[in-house]
Amino acid sequence: MAKRVPPLSAAAVAKIKPDPARTLEFVDGDTPGLRLRVTPKGKRTWSLNIRANGVMRRFEVGVGLGLAEARVKAKVLRQRIADGADPNAEKRANRTRAVAATLGIGTFGAAVDAYFSVGNGAGLKTKAEQLQRIKSVFKGHLNRPGIEVLSSDLQRAIDAHTAKVAAARAVGYIMPVLKWAAKRGLMQGGFDLEKPMQNAPKQRVLDDNELAALWPTLSGPYGRCCRLMLLTGARRDEARNATWEQFDLQKGVWTIPAEVRKDTRTQAKRRQRPKSAMQVPLSRQAMELMEEARAAELSRRQLEGVSRDIAQSDLVFVGQKGGRLDNWDRWLKACTTKSGVSGWSAHALRRTTATMAGDLGAAPHIVSVILGHTNIGGQLVAGYNKSRYLAEHAKVLQDVADRIDGLWAATKEFDGAIYGAI
Repeated sequence: MAKRVPPLSAAAVAKIKPDPARTLEFVDGDTPGLRLRVTPKGKRTWSLNIRANGVMRRFEVGVGLGLAEARVKAKVLRQRIADGADPNAEKRANRTRAVAATLGIGTFGAAVDAYFSVGNGAGLKTKAEQLQRIKSVFKGHLNRPGIEVLSSDLQRAIDAHTAKVAAARAVGYIMPVLKWAAKRGLMQGGFDLEKPMQNAPKQRVLDDNELAALWPTLSGPYGRCCRLMLLTGARRDEARNATWEQFDLQKGVWTIPAEVRKDTRTQAKRRQRPKSAMQVPLSRQAMELMEEARAAELSRRQLEGVSRDIAQSDLVFVGQKGGRLDNWDRWLKACTTKSGVSGWSAHALRRTTATMAGDLGAAPHIVSVILGHTNIGGQLVAGYNKSRYLAEHAKVLQDVADRIDGLWAATKEFDGAIYGAI
């Protein structure tokens, strides 16, 4: 019987010193197939030795990783290989495409890939998003020889794209790529692309009838998140990224940390006065919503067989598998179908709260407080008056919540009267 290899430890890995005469190799007994190679020059490379299609092969896991990270990556890699992927072949294909593009051989898509892999776009933090946008808008030209793609071809693709905002962003992303590719002879020069004409953004505010129709459909994690936005005037990302530790349910206050709040000020203004945390008083209905959210999450965990209680750092609103709420477009479409209220976005909820607060008698400076604006009453007044009007803030949000309850109750009574008569 083969002797079991003991697991590596982080402390032991940290103490490994390179041998000037040979490459050292260490086997991790915790993760089957995981090995660490240390070259005479000290380079540390993790690899996974497993059978793929009946053949023993070595796959690179990563360079310079810690033990814990290497184990996680190795497990993910093992699953990909078990599902039929060939990471080594994918890397070779990517390198071949990038090299071919730099030599002037290949397609328009290869030139785009080269820009983001070995060109000026390689270090961009947003390269994944830029690449996705470009390939979506210009997908009809990706497999054409790059040297044959003309400015007019790309312009027609821009004009024909149904999502005008996405097409406009793609124009901004593709121009540096085209300039880089033209300088290397991968494409012809002289590209002059126009962004598509866009309609002015709709400053959507839900009226009473729309709000009454929409409110009962705001169920599930996305719906509860939307209800919190309506009851507080918070931004979508502030609500969907909210954690339980931000809520003091005994005091009825939600504290939104400074680092998650949107800051539209100039860089100089930010350095001059950093953004501060924001306290949002919770109405009676908002407090009930938080209890509903907690009960829903405990029920979800029970169904999944998860015994762990809700931690302070956990997100308040999560999807069916416990992940962040990221699929808003799909949910909005489903909600539109159920409610019949169309053409609204999450930001329209914040605008509706502010409008309703004003209609209920809130002064403009109180509406600014609800929206979390920095200069309450204008820059001059804000320089002297540092009040955040917490009492007035709480009263207006309670008035808004009561107003929404009244709209929904009136709708139920109206429907009941109709169906009773029938």
